[in-house]
Amino acid sequence: MLATTALSANGQVSLDDYRREVVDYSHSVATSEAATDGAEADMRIARKGYLPSLDMSRDATYAFRDRGAVRQLDWVMRADISQPIFYGGGVRASAKRAEEWYRSSQSDEESVMLSVVYSAEVAYWQLSEAETYLRAISDYRDIVSSLREVVVRRFDEGYTAKGDLLQVESRLSDAEYQLSKARQRWLQALHNFNVMRGYAPTLEVTLVESILDTLDMPSRADIETLIARHPDYMAAEANLSASRWGVKVVRSDYLPRIGAGVYGLWQPASPNVKGAGTRLDGGVAISMSTPIYHFGERREAMRSARSAQRRSELKVEEVRDRITLGESDAWTNLVSTRERVDAVRRNLSLAAENLDISTYSYHEGLATILDVLQAQLSWLQIYQNAIAALSDYALALSAYRYISADSVIE
Repeated sequence: MLATTALSANGQVSLDDYRREVVDYSHSVATSEAATDGAEADMRIARKGYLPSLDMSRDATYAFRDRGAVRQLDWVMRADISQPIFYGGGVRASAKRAEEWYRSSQSDEESVMLSVVYSAEVAYWQLSEAETYLRAISDYRDIVSSLREVVVRRFDEGYTAKGDLLQVESRLSDAEYQLSKARQRWLQALHNFNVMRGYAPTLEVTLVESILDTLDMPSRADIETLIARHPDYMAAEANLSASRWGVKVVRSDYLPRIGAGVYGLWQPASPNVKGAGTRLDGGVAISMSTPIYHFGERREAMRSARSAQRRSELKVEEVRDRITLGESDAWTNLVSTRERVDAVRRNLSLAAENLDISTYSYHEGLATILDVLQAQLSWLQIYQNAIAALSDYALALSAYRYISADSVIE
């Protein structure tokens, strides 16, 4: 089994597979699932308020003074079945509030899932970008190294000045330095990639998708539809509904209450003398209570509950504005990065062609070493710009999927 796991981990990893691995391993997702489970249990508890309840009590007393024929030990056992009839609407309001809290917890869980999926996509594209950059710097080092071999040969033959050789040596040293930094950056991205899914940090992987792939431009989501289905907005709406039911729960505490019940007693016969035995008794009870005056407590309690409702209403508006702004910024970023990707793709071929021409001209003695070195720098700069643009576009695409709540996996 361990061998199979190792082979699977070292195999190719697609973006979908990686997202699922991160979600399965995520502590945040597990915590949100536990919170949802607890909210569901609270909802079920609140619903039990509609049902009758059975309670049993036992009391025993022992008199220190001798009471003659009457026993000093006395006891009674009582069983009560009680049923709420009218509690000012508090039972229903409590059940409905618990249902809304459960619905809010479900939306919060989906929101956490969105964040974890987005973090997984960012880690995936960052590793792809680091790999691509490492290959680019490695190619750059090889290009400079190949040029150095030509310059050394021409220097030995007396066709090139020592200054040309020193310039190439300096450029090669700089390429080695950049390669070391690129390798460090790739290793750090790899560590983050593996730890997020619960694997050894240094385990090497092969990514199926790459920032160099052609990633399709999505269609823009309708903002009203997006807001209505976004888990953050749904959670805020559920909390608002829960706060409204909370006002009714508070109000019910100051309304009349009516309940009914059946009770049964088992106790010694009276008088409790030796040989008298025990007796069973019982009856039906109706309870009614009405709050009269609590020194303004009801007014302040309602004020506090309505304040919580008002905060929930403002939270809904805040979440709505945040989603609207986030979608607008994310779409603008997506369009802008796509434009940069289209621009750098055209420049890449031109830079490569310029480098080939400059290198060939130098071999033929038609160009100076400075021309070649400048062409190399131009090629590297354009390549770096292309990698940055492609990485920015992939991240912008993930960000738009996140804000549009389009990346949750079942």
